[in-house]
Amino acid sequence: MSNTREQLTDRAEDYIRSGGFSSFSFRDLAKDLGIKSASVHYHFPTKSDLGTAVADRYNQRFKDALPDPETSNRFTEELIRHYIRMFHTEMMQAEKICLCAVLSVERATLSDDMRASLETFYTLNLDWLTRVFTRQAPDAALPRTQAYQRACQVLSALQGALIGAWAMQDRSYFEKSARGLYKDLFGKTLKLPKHI
Repeated sequence: MSNTREQLTDRAEDYIRSGGFSSFSFRDLAKDLGIKSASVHYHFPTKSDLGTAVADRYNQRFKDALPDPETSNRFTEELIRHYIRMFHTEMMQAEKICLCAVLSVERATLSDDMRASLETFYTLNLDWLTRVFTRQAPDAALPRTQAYQRACQVLSALQGALIGAWAMQDRSYFEKSARGLYKDLFGKTLKLPKHI
């Protein structure tokens, strides 16, 4: 049973990241998995329940991949490099757009639970980035308001770069944008792996 639930969540995420939340039905999922629509409803009574599960799992994956800035022995530059590479890896491996970027466009049609999960993604990322920028060496630390502004800049730039790369089907768009962001932040060249 749990395996079916996981497969449904996986397939729903694929659909959302390829064509949006409105791009599929329970009937599509049932057909893909070779099960009855009633079986989909058994695991997820409503499509909103399924969408919330997908978004919550996506948020958890992000959270698990982010080192705690307060306990990490990495410097700010290393943490931001790790963060950029997370987005790059996601693009290279999944070859799909960021789940929460897609859901942001569809926000007006989402349930309250899905909206809450969407907001959690942004809060999680902005909080982590803000903490990274406020924990720099004491002589270079930013006040919280400036750190938050920089966090917004980083998240917006990376999500925008993913959307542009997806729209043009050109990975180099993301890579050039990410390198430009890194250069602006640290005055250094960012190396990204060619193959994941």
